[in-house]
Amino acid sequence: MNNEPTQKQNDVKKEEVLKTPVVPTPQPQTPAIGAEISEGFNLLPSMSDEEKIVQKTKSTVSIGSALSLIILVIIILLVVGFNIITKQILNSRKEVLFSIENSVNQQIDKIVSNEEIVDRAVLYSNVKKGAFSHKAIIEFLNQMSSKVGNIQMRSVSISEDLKFSFTGYATDLEKVSKLWYMFGIDGNIESINLQSVGKRENNVTFTFEGELNGKNFFNK
Repeated sequence: MNNEPTQKQNDVKKEEVLKTPVVPTPQPQTPAIGAEISEGFNLLPSMSDEEKIVQKTKSTVSIGSALSLIILVIIILLVVGFNIITKQILNSRKEVLFSIENSVNQQIDKIVSNEEIVDRAVLYSNVKKGAFSHKAIIEFLNQMSSKVGNIQMRSVSISEDLKFSFTGYATDLEKVSKLWYMFGIDGNIESINLQSVGKRENNVTFTFEGELNGKNFFNK
């Protein structure tokens, strides 16, 4: 008896299975060779409006940075080029200035040398005019001694102010006296003194001291 209800339940399940429609399983279709794929799938999610604004801002900043960098490089190149050109101009002008300074210094040296030569010539001329001739004075004393005769000159000293000392020998006192007289009346002598006289066995020694007249003995 228990088998009958079980049999009925199995019959009901079979009927239910038969009533359920069978859905066929779709088979994947393989596209033909050379056929074009009309549509594709985008695996990346689309950006929101905020992300688009941020991306645009980043692009703008990158372009601005690149332009700023290019402008900076151009400015640096211009500055470096300007410095190089300026240094070249400065060096060339320094060379010109150096050559001019050398020329000027050479001219100054010539002028100084010429002035020194002129000064020396003027000084020599002045000294020559203000100096007296020792040779002329000695020749004058020799002439005076020759006029008296038997007078031998031993030494003569002459100072810058034309004061002189004349020492010599004579055969006797009369010669010394005559020489003293001639000195006294000669216009080339301002003053004359018989400083000393001495009698020796063979001659007489004497020393005259006096001052000459400069206008007749100074160089002209």
